[in-house]
Amino acid sequence: MEFSNPILPPEFIETNLQLTDKKFQIPTNPSKEFRSARRDIIRDAYKLLLSRLNGKNYIKNDFLGKDIHIIWKESFQKASNNATRNWQTTYAVLKLPEIIKHAKPFDENYRCFDVKEGSQTKNRYVELIKLRHTFNSKSLEYMNFTIELVIGKKMDGKHVQYSLEYIKKACS
Repeated sequence: MEFSNPILPPEFIETNLQLTDKKFQIPTNPSKEFRSARRDIIRDAYKLLLSRLNGKNYIKNDFLGKDIHIIWKESFQKASNNATRNWQTTYAVLKLPEIIKHAKPFDENYRCFDVKEGSQTKNRYVELIKLRHTFNSKSLEYMNFTIELVIGKKMDGKHVQYSLEYIKKACS
């Protein structure tokens, strides 16, 4: 009989892509060799999510009261680079609708007008908004973690999901 440890994650986290019944198995091993498997999950999840939204490629954020658009060339591009590093951020991609809807600021400095040269400038962002969403589980300690959602505000006022990042807790 196999017992699960509520503190340490199993070899794979099995979960569905929110708004679908499609199941994914996320490898929890932090080794670089598992990044390609997580990248495949992220690519498939974005494609499926965008197809399920039927052209309505946005989700309203409760805090901002704004529609946050999910754009393949921007949202997936950045996520496929960042979210492969750890299983928590890959998990967050599968729960993207929940994160976008419920994310909120963690302090008063959640707006940044210092847009970087490169993809942020190329995508015509004039502001970055950093919000956070925390997953909580009473029974599985490893499922308690925080994700930072970065939203890019464009020159025309459109808000776009730019990146997701796992927030590692400081060592005490």
